[in-house]
Amino acid sequence: MKRKGVIGLFAFGIVLVNALTLVVFGSSEMSRGNTSTSGYEKAFDPENMNLSIKPGDDFYEYSEGAWIKSHPVPLDKSRYGEFAIVEDKTYDRVKEILENAASNTSAPEGSLEQKIGKFYSMGMDNTTLEKQHLDPIKNELKMIDNISNASDLQAVSTQMMDYGIDPFFSIYAAPDKKNSKVMIATLTQGGLGLPDRDFYFRQDNESIKIREQYLTHVTKMFIFLGDSPEIAENNAKTVMRIETRLANASFTNVDNHDEVKTYNKMNLEELQTFAPGIDWSCLFGFLGRPDVTEVNVRNPSFFKELSVALQDENIADWKTFLRWKLILGTSPYLSSDVEEEHFDFYGKKLDGQQEMKPRWKRVIEAENEAIGEAIGRVYVDRYFDPVSKARMQEMISNLKKAFRERIQNLTWMEPETKKEALMKLEALDVQVGYPDEWLNYSELEVKNDSYVRNVLRASRFKFHHGPSGLNRIGQPVNRKLWEMNPQETNAYADYNKIIIVFPAGILQPPFFDKDADDAVNYGAIGAIIGHEIIHHFDSQGRKFDSSGNLTDWWTPEDADNFNKSTGVLVDEYNRFEILPGLYVNGNLTLPENVADFGGLTVAYHAYKLSLKEEPEPIDGFAGDQRFFLSFTQVWRESDINESLRTLALTDTHSPSRFRVNGVVFNVSEFYKAFPNIKPSDKLYRPENERPVIW
Repeated sequence: MKRKGVIGLFAFGIVLVNALTLVVFGSSEMSRGNTSTSGYEKAFDPENMNLSIKPGDDFYEYSEGAWIKSHPVPLDKSRYGEFAIVEDKTYDRVKEILENAASNTSAPEGSLEQKIGKFYSMGMDNTTLEKQHLDPIKNELKMIDNISNASDLQAVSTQMMDYGIDPFFSIYAAPDKKNSKVMIATLTQGGLGLPDRDFYFRQDNESIKIREQYLTHVTKMFIFLGDSPEIAENNAKTVMRIETRLANASFTNVDNHDEVKTYNKMNLEELQTFAPGIDWSCLFGFLGRPDVTEVNVRNPSFFKELSVALQDENIADWKTFLRWKLILGTSPYLSSDVEEEHFDFYGKKLDGQQEMKPRWKRVIEAENEAIGEAIGRVYVDRYFDPVSKARMQEMISNLKKAFRERIQNLTWMEPETKKEALMKLEALDVQVGYPDEWLNYSELEVKNDSYVRNVLRASRFKFHHGPSGLNRIGQPVNRKLWEMNPQETNAYADYNKIIIVFPAGILQPPFFDKDADDAVNYGAIGAIIGHEIIHHFDSQGRKFDSSGNLTDWWTPEDADNFNKSTGVLVDEYNRFEILPGLYVNGNLTLPENVADFGGLTVAYHAYKLSLKEEPEPIDGFAGDQRFFLSFTQVWRESDINESLRTLALTDTHSPSRFRVNGVVFNVSEFYKAFPNIKPSDKLYRPENERPVIW
């Protein structure tokens, strides 16, 4: 799970507390020229447009309607767009890397090549997986079964945390929000098997249905663990009851992304008094950090209730709860019957995905999460073009210059606040392609015993030695370590570190094309660069100063002006209907919507700065038009209703259609680029209703 304060460009799926985060990667095998050439794709192809739609009625459909119609969601996906296409191309590259490593019998024992090869070969060994069934976790099951008191309960649950399964909550190292030079122990809520706390309480028919399906799923998992159907059903009800109790005390998804509400620093004595149901000194001691003296408790209400629950729920019920968390966290890496049941609920029921991905792709997902940076080192050596990095740095320079001018010319901001904003922009560090410092995997063991044990060992390594590993508590913040793998098709901003990161995986068509015209590149990767820059000035990022510290550097008048403008965005997005009766959550998606809006605005002005003269039209479209069409192309996507619903309720990003339509109609230059858009069109926004933020 990526820690809070790290804001990604794109979300690929639901991350569960007890399941490893699955991340996806991307590259493109084909460069795209500016005009039609045999063997090449166009940087923007008008054949993908739906010209029967007026651009002012639905610019997303106008730009990409034909493409969406001709690209239904494949059976093994829940959504399909450029991110998924690039991911698939990258998977082919990574597969070749891993297969070569697995077949290299002369690779030195303990080398990165030996480790990534052995991990892959064990994951692909279906015969051993089926033969072992649940044997790889039998010791953990026995350990849970032997629990007899509260002390045992804490010892076992802490041991589960130590190898990557968080039964109740998560612990990791993160910069202290008010002292961003130092890493601090951080606690965050967990314990839920459904994607979000509100899934336990919504009373619409679909939510009730999902809870029923969840109970059935948990029941089946207990049967796999050897329970009779009757006992399994009762155990599932116990799990649901405890999870509902924890959900009721959990922060909402909006509050959980509030950087002020989630900063609650305590020393260990204060924490022990606040949540006495856990022996915190014992816990940190077991995890190898007896020296921890202070923590940030992101969700105090959750830990208060968990403390009470640990004291008044009976031990037998907690043992049932831990058995469920164990099978939930390991089921994707066990025999096919268990893995398929996991997929049936989390893939099919929640996301509408009809078929599992091929086994090799599922193993790559797990390995990318487990030791992805080791794979990334090989990937960068083979596939990353240094020319792309140089071109990106030039574009980034133009984006920062354009944003600097935007800040200086803002009419709603006072000079005092402008000065602080410019200092922050100057401090912003932009990192491209791959990290300056690679993780050291020397302490990671990869063995021939079982797939799931390798996953757990890798998870334990990451828990202690990763970028947010416990070993970093009390250490200086290291801005050179990345929270994403180099091959990932994504980008992110880190509020505390004052950095933005663009992995090699996203620096490929259609996101970035070194052979394309500037209009296309600035509309695509330029808007993405702008998006990540603006994150440091969005509704949450603006709360951090040029040192990455959570502090109020705004005048009251400027803060009020900012909040009024972002309030307009909240109201706008709240009106976007995703499915009948289901709307975008304008408060949840606000930081991303601000970043989309500001990012595109700054990218447009950077594009204009880059021009020595106006370019000739291509395929009948002027440069400004191609800029906005390229922006839309990046976000085109076919979706399944189940996936749309789950993402709408949990994701901080708006659905793709609204990431486009919600932005372009707020940008004045868009109307100049498409002068045929009139006030009578459905999505036309009068100038006095368009917010001015960045």
